[in-house]
Amino acid sequence: MNRIITLKIILCAVSLSNCRKPEVNHQVPNVRVDEYIVLSLPQYNNLNFINGWLYLDGGYNGLLAFRSTEEEIKVFDRQAPYYVKEKCQVFVDSNSNVSCIDTCSGSEWLLLDGQILKGPATQPLRQYQTTFDGTHLTVRN
Repeated sequence: MNRIITLKIILCAVSLSNCRKPEVNHQVPNVRVDEYIVLSLPQYNNLNFINGWLYLDGGYNGLLAFRSTEEEIKVFDRQAPYYVKEKCQVFVDSNSNVSCIDTCSGSEWLLLDGQILKGPATQPLRQYQTTFDGTHLTVRN
C-alpha cells in the first residue's frame, strides 16, 4: 500500500514538473517594442519573399526581421547575447541568408528560430512577438 502511494506521489511530481517551460534568463535588456510595418511600402519589399530580411530601427540594438514562411515573419533583436556590454550586433550571413553572425565572438544563430548554430554564445537571440496578416506586420513584446 505504501509503495502505491509513493509511486502516485512520484508520478504526480514528475508530471507537474514537466508543465513548466524553462525560462531563458536573457542578458539582452528587455526594452519596449511596438512597431507597425506595412509590407506594401517599397522600403519593406525584401520581407515580401521567403528568406527575405531587413534591418529595422527599434529594440535594444536594432531589429532584424526575417520572412521564414509565407505566413510568418520572425523579428529578433540585433544585439548579440554574448557580448552585451560591447553592443555587438548580429549581421545576416550573406553566404546563407538563413543565419546571422556576431563578428565580436564568431557566434552564429539560425534565423528560422533564433537558436544557436555555433558558439561561444549560449543563448538564443531575443525574439519579439509578431502578428502578420499578409500585409501588415506588428512587432511587440
